[in-house]
Amino acid sequence: MQTEGLGPQQVEQVRGFADQLLRKPQEPFDPSNRRISMIVADLDNKDKEESTTAAAVDKLDQGK
Repeated sequence: MQTEGLGPQQVEQVRGFADQLLRKPQEPFDPSNRRISMIVADLDNKDKEESTTAAAVDKLDQGK
């Protein structure tokens, strides 16, 4: 998802409910019970610019 533009600072929360809240309780091994939920923040333009700058700096630091 990050290669498509999602920044790590946008991911607010990731939850897995499969063993706690089955979508199909009568079929515990059904593939639809294996799922995650993500809450993603929508960034305004200033946040996006800062994120792009921070990512560019990180890449430069890794190249040293």
